[in-house]
Amino acid sequence: MKGFILMRTVVITGATTGLGLRVAGRLAAQGWHVVLGYRAESRGEAAARQIRRRTPAASLEPLRIDLADLRSVADAAGELRRSGQRPPLHAIVGNAGVQIIDGVRRSADGYELTFATNHLGHHLLVAGLLDDLAAGARIAIVSSGTHWREKSMGFPEPRWTSARELVDPSDADATPTAGRVRYSTSKLANIYFVYELARRLDGRPISVNAYDPGLMPDTSLSRDYPTLVRTGFRMAAPLISALLPGARSSRASARHLADLVSDARFDGTTGAYLEGPKIAPSSPESYDVARAQQLWADSEQLIDQALARR
Repeated sequence: MKGFILMRTVVITGATTGLGLRVAGRLAAQGWHVVLGYRAESRGEAAARQIRRRTPAASLEPLRIDLADLRSVADAAGELRRSGQRPPLHAIVGNAGVQIIDGVRRSADGYELTFATNHLGHHLLVAGLLDDLAAGARIAIVSSGTHWREKSMGFPEPRWTSARELVDPSDADATPTAGRVRYSTSKLANIYFVYELARRLDGRPISVNAYDPGLMPDTSLSRDYPTLVRTGFRMAAPLISALLPGARSSRASARHLADLVSDARFDGTTGAYLEGPKIAPSSPESYDVARAQQLWADSEQLIDQALARR
């Protein structure tokens, strides 16, 4: 990290594959110090090697950030808060996500896995690093058009109840459709989180936005789907990305997401929802302020309770 005073640090969750890996590669090529969030150490090291094949001088730091394990997230935030070890923290990209259709799974803390990973883990990571972000820092949370039936391309719409009900795996339906509903609901939670955080940051020189990458058939998000579906999706990916409205390749989405983090044209943009490179409205449901405030309060309590148990 020679000359790191002139560099900036970005933390990216889910940085070992798909969209996260491509964003990491783009920002590393721009001279950022990139913290590669991973679940398995071998994948973190493999991602670093892959990026260095294109950018030999890339400044990379694999770090375990398992969003399904809140103790891992808290430990990662603690490691990142240690001063003097890396360039100033200028960005967080909350990219990691899961979609479970083969039953109901629990996180390391006993919570329903989809909501715990896609929302609670990111809430803890971002909230834990807010005081360490440099002036002008940007936070980007990856959401999805699935949170809105009008733009979901047939994906089942969210079913919002409360955070406490959504994290309870004992009440969760094990069918594939219910698993997809949990995914779209977690993506709605991402938007509530962004809008509420933007309100809380009012007056501070930090921006936070939600990013919809569109349908990306060339990523691993469909890894829990049947083999035949995954194979067909992968083979048809170029055609889907080219012809289906709202679909993009992970390469195109990574370019737009990296720009949201680093491009000057987004200076001052905060509390927004972006579809690819453009600001767009999110669903009418996503603007419910009372619901966003309650989600924030409940999330803080659920996180505190989980950490106290371990």
